Amino acid sequence: MGAAVVLLVALVAGLLVSIRSAPPVAPKPASAGPSFGDRITELIRQAAKEIADAVRRDPPPKSLPKPKPAPPAAVAKVPSTAAKPVVPVPASTPKLPAGRTWHYRVVVQPPVWREATLTYRTVEQVKGIAVYTEFRHAGGKSNFQLGLFAPGDASHANTRFPGFFLYAAYLNPALKVGDPVAFGWHWQGKSPASTKRFSGNVTSVTDEVVTPAGRLRAVKVSGTWTYLEDGQFRARAHEEVWYAPGVSQIVRIERTGIAPDEASARIVAELVEFK
Repeated sequence: MGAAVVLLVALVAGLLVSIRSAPPVAPKPASAGPSFGDRITELIRQAAKEIADAVRRDPPPKSLPKPKPAPPAAVAKVPSTAAKPVVPVPASTPKLPAGRTWHYRVVVQPPVWREATLTYRTVEQVKGIAVYTEFRHAGGKSNFQLGLFAPGDASHANTRFPGFFLYAAYLNPALKVGDPVAFGWHWQGKSPASTKRFSGNVTSVTDEVVTPAGRLRAVKVSGTWTYLEDGQFRARAHEEVWYAPGVSQIVRIERTGIAPDEASARIVAELVEFK
């Protein structure tokens, strides 16, 4: 189409030039040939025909192709200067030596058990340190494996008061006054969802405890055991615990409150011997 327009313009321009440059001639009679107006008309007709032929030879496209978007410019990655989140370091677990023995005297109120003692012995196994327990009283004795000395181990489930020996597995030796202390496990409820949980805090790190085993410097932890069964509250018991790093264990514990897994209103255990 553009070529046809150019051709038309060229024809008209050439006609004008030829008319202006041609020498004047004497007018001829009308019968001598086509007049000047007829010549103009003929030239315009020929130009229109050329334009039509050009359009038929090169029809315009139905739609113009859409230009492709330019690819985005590459953006250089700038190292972030923002501080990364700090991942908390888990508290270290106290190491309990294997082949050692801890012997405790136990007093309960009301006195269901008389002359009661608990003796714990540690044995190194493939999975870790296992704790074996002997419970003696005036009416007899029983022996059982308490569990593995490792925080959160499944063997801690269903342990009753003698399970206090495992508390040390949840205590960080670097405890400070005010630090929270929390742990828990399953208890002998009516459903697998029955849980008991200890929640407390450190009240002292320099308590000097006098026991039959001697005078020991200890960390004191005070807290409460809460018993839940299928999410429903069942009981609560308060405990005060003294942990002595020098013997790697609890040296005294006082428990107050009747709970579903212990009928005694008060239980006290203190270290008598460590060897």
